[in-house]
Amino acid sequence: MNTESNQELATLTDNENQNSLEFNGNPLFITDPYDIELSIKETENSGYQLVTEIILKNDSYFVSPHSKVAYKGRFSSDLQKNKNLEMINKIIETPRTVEEIDPHPFVNGPVNWVRENTTYRQPLKLHTDSDFEVSGLIKFTIEPRCSLEKIGYTISYKNGKMSVKILKGCQIVDF
Repeated sequence: MNTESNQELATLTDNENQNSLEFNGNPLFITDPYDIELSIKETENSGYQLVTEIILKNDSYFVSPHSKVAYKGRFSSDLQKNKNLEMINKIIETPRTVEEIDPHPFVNGPVNWVRENTTYRQPLKLHTDSDFEVSGLIKFTIEPRCSLEKIGYTISYKNGKMSVKILKGCQIVDF
C-alpha cells in the first residue's frame, strides 16, 4: 500500500469537505446553492421578456413552475399590481423539466424537479410610453436546504428603454 497516495487522497477529501458541513445529518452550505441573473430582452413587434437564469450549485434543485401540483415552494415570478406592465402567457422554461414520481413523504407523487441550470422567459406586455418602475418578486424553495428564497427585483422603463435590477436585503417587498 502506498502511504503517499493515501495522504494525497485524505488531503483531497479534507479540502472537498471544507465547502460542506453537516448539522444533525443535513448538509450546511457555506456557498450559495445557486446564482441568479435577471435581464430584459426585446422581442419582435416591440415586445419584451423578463429572462431569469438560475445556475444551480452543490446538487441543489427546486420545483418547476410547470409542476401540475401547486407545491408551496414552486418557482414563481410576479409583478406588483400596476397599470403599466403585465406578465402575459405562460413562463417558458429551458430546458423543459419532465414530470417524475417522487416517493419522499413531503411530495409523494408527481413533481417536475429542476436539477440543472435553467432559463425562464416571461413575456411582458407594456401598456404605456411613460416612464415607470414596478417591483417584482421571485419565490421558490431551494432543496436540499429547504429554504424559501425571495428575490426582489425592479423593472424600470425610462426614455423608451426597459431594464431590471435585483434588490438587496431590506428593499425586498412581499406582495
